[in-house]
Amino acid sequence: MAADGSVLIFDAKQRRMSAPFRPFFLIAGLDAIVGPAVWLPSTFGIQAIGPTGISPGDWHRDVLLFGMVPAILTGFLLTALPRWTGRRAVSPLTTRLLVALWLCSRGTFLFLSHSAGLALYAFLVLTLLLIAAGRVIASRDRRNLKILFLLLAFCGGNILAAASYQVEFALRLALASIVGLVMIIGGRVVPALTVAYVESAGGRISVNRSAVLEYAAAAIAACALGLWVVAPQAQLTGVACALAACGQTMRAAQWNGWRSAASATALALHIGYGWIIVGFGLLAIHILAPEWLGQAAAVHAWTIGAIGTMALAIMASMIRKHSHRAFASSAPTTGAFIAMTTCCLSRLLVELLPDYGTGLTNLSGAMWVVAFGLFVTSFRRMLILRKTKPDCRSTS
Repeated sequence: MAADGSVLIFDAKQRRMSAPFRPFFLIAGLDAIVGPAVWLPSTFGIQAIGPTGISPGDWHRDVLLFGMVPAILTGFLLTALPRWTGRRAVSPLTTRLLVALWLCSRGTFLFLSHSAGLALYAFLVLTLLLIAAGRVIASRDRRNLKILFLLLAFCGGNILAAASYQVEFALRLALASIVGLVMIIGGRVVPALTVAYVESAGGRISVNRSAVLEYAAAAIAACALGLWVVAPQAQLTGVACALAACGQTMRAAQWNGWRSAASATALALHIGYGWIIVGFGLLAIHILAPEWLGQAAAVHAWTIGAIGTMALAIMASMIRKHSHRAFASSAPTTGAFIAMTTCCLSRLLVELLPDYGTGLTNLSGAMWVVAFGLFVTSFRRMLILRKTKPDCRSTS
């Protein structure tokens, strides 16, 4: 079953060729573990700086947003788009070249130039955009045009950040585009996987999605994100974010998340999407009552809660499906989801309990490393192994 609920059949050769997620998910997981090594010492008062002279704060922000996220996006979209559009999968050579480009970007970022590294990341995203655009346009797939638009916005934010021009605007643009992509991808994967899981367990479930509610929730969220990018402190932005939180809550309620509670991966997808709602709500509180809450709470609800949790859950789902183990469970994977939730909650508590900020920040950073460490431990063989059993049904 594809992310939109359709059932697609692929032969074994196509299955082996259509798994470009493997190298990208592996390097993303490893990068998420190594990245905090630079900025975590600063929480103990050690004035560490990145290899290219950037501050720990800028380091951990850019490593996540412009390094790890593009790797996950590239792996996921190169694997999912052929199913969504009905076009051929990318060749193994293309996958290798993109992996090499990511590694060059990371090497440049680490050892040569922060700005040049960000520019190479932007080139990677632009290349992904062109590959995706070719398939979407060739298939006349209007449904995925919004993915192209958000990739373009993310690439633009990346370029502005690389040029050190309007950096705060660039970061908001990049983060808003990723949140938008998570909402689109989550809206396809989460309900489809929920239905597939309940049916695989012998149950029956019907996800009745209101088209009016879907379009309204999407429009309000798009307006809220757009207003936040251009006018982050405007009262209208705060109202729009509050409405977006309500709209996304009603949208997610249609998916019957409580029916998937017995599956750690399916439940993690619902929790990850829930952090998008929390992010909108916290941002509304910050804008409408800034003395109560800082913007960092909303940003971390999105970056750690939504992006971190959804990344782990979607990667786990795609890997298991290609390994013919769609709903297998394991203690390390469940532990990874628990660690990521703890990571996000700890970071949000920093805003509410500033006196314990150092300890909570350390705990949050440690749990991030633990989450991705458990993920890599759980799936390392599936990511390294090239051949898998053919699986005629897809849940991603």
